[in-house]
This record gives sequence, structure tokens and C-alpha cells, in this order.
Amino acid sequence: MRVNCVDFGPTCQEAQIQAFPSMRLYKRDGSFETFQQKRNLENVISFLTTTVRNSHMIVAQHHAMFNEGCQVKGSISVSRVPGHFHLQAEAFGNVNINPAITNVSHIVNHLSFGEKDAKKWAERSRVPKDIYSHLTPLDGQKFIADKFHEAPQHYLKIVSTKIEGRKKVFYQMTHTDTIRKLRKDQAGLAPQARFSYDFSPMSVVVKQKSKRWYEFLTSLFAILGGTFTICELCSSAVDTVGTAVKDAMGKNS
Repeated sequence: MRVNCVDFGPTCQEAQIQAFPSMRLYKRDGSFETFQQKRNLENVISFLTTTVRNSHMIVAQHHAMFNEGCQVKGSISVSRVPGHFHLQAEAFGNVNINPAITNVSHIVNHLSFGEKDAKKWAERSRVPKDIYSHLTPLDGQKFIADKFHEAPQHYLKIVSTKIEGRKKVFYQMTHTDTIRKLRKDQAGLAPQARFSYDFSPMSVVVKQKSKRWYEFLTSLFAILGGTFTICELCSSAVDTVGTAVKDAMGKNS
């Protein structure tokens, strides 16, 4: 946009333009870079190229700029070996995407391995809470990249879990995440929200153990016997002390 400061003086004054002609490159957050070099085609192109290349350092205003996003839903089949899947914005039709200002901040509504209703099934099976709480640790969490050209990265460790006597298998997971910052030489690459996973070679087997009736009786008799023995020891100690006190009193008299 070009503005004549002679005809639009108040507008230029509000924009704090101190001299004209002036050339500015405005960013989406309202800030701008001022061209201060000698006016020729080579310097203008260099100014624009450098400013756009460094735009990944601009702090993103998520609520103001990213009020729209994509909703992703689906399932994939994976082998029981380490791997990953990622989410990345792609161009569609005649629309081109600027990777320097692509933001892949996201909310995980649900992510699990195995059957989707595995957590509900585990709750119905009355497995310990510290187990089924690890079935969907990412659900409802937000992962925000504060700057352009950054992306959240997730690392998942998967452990298969079985209930003794039942065929179903569900998967516990531990989760860590970090923010990956693309280097300047990677400015042309679109950021990815990456989920890396690794299946543990070991499995957890949950067994329900109950005592037999004779084990209960044995434990009960052991408790009663221990109580009787302690009472006998206390009674003997009292008798011994009483005898010693009487002997002492008899000698004194």
C-alpha cells in the first residue's frame, strides 16, 4: 500500500513517519521493519528476503491470529517396532503455504494404542487406577509453540498390559514432549507435530490373587497365638516384678 503524506498528513502522523519517502514492511502482528538502505532493486530484494527469512522469530499471538485450525481424526495400523507419525500442513489446489509462518500448535482430544474403548474396559475390569491412568495420558492436553517455525515433539514409550485369564490386551504409555526449533537453513521446511513411539519388549501381566480358606485360618491362628504368647510374657514379667518387690519389702522389715 502506498500513502501520500502530503494529502494524508494525519495518517502519516499517526503512523509516526518521520521522513518521506519511507518504506516499511508490516507484519501480521502490527510491527514493521523499516527499509534504511540505498534505494535500488538489489537492496530492496535483499531487505524483503532477509526479513521474511527471519520471520520465524516473530512471537505468535495465538488467540488473535490462529482462531481457526484443522481437526484430525482417524486410526492407523502400526507394527510393534519403533516408529513415528506426524501432522503437517500441506498445500491444496492453487493455494501455497508459507512454511515460515505455519503454526502446528494443537490440542490432543484423544490418543491411544489398541482399542479405542480400552480405558473403559480396564475400568470395568477393576484394574489398579495407576495402570489405566496411563492408557491416555495425552487426552485433553494443549501443546503450544510460542514462535513461528517451531513445533511440539512427542515421545511415547508403549508397554502392553494383559489381565490374567482374559484375551484382551491394552497398552500403557509414558509421555514426554519438547519444542523443536528449526534452524535458519531449514527455514524452507514446514514444521511438523511429530509423535515418536517405541514399544517395550516386556509386557505387564495383572493377576488377581486371593487367599484360600485354610490360609485365612492359618493367619488367624498365628495372630491369636502371637497375642497369647505376648500376654503370657507380660503376665510372667508382672509376677516376677511383684515377687521381687515383696522379697525386698520383707528384708527391709
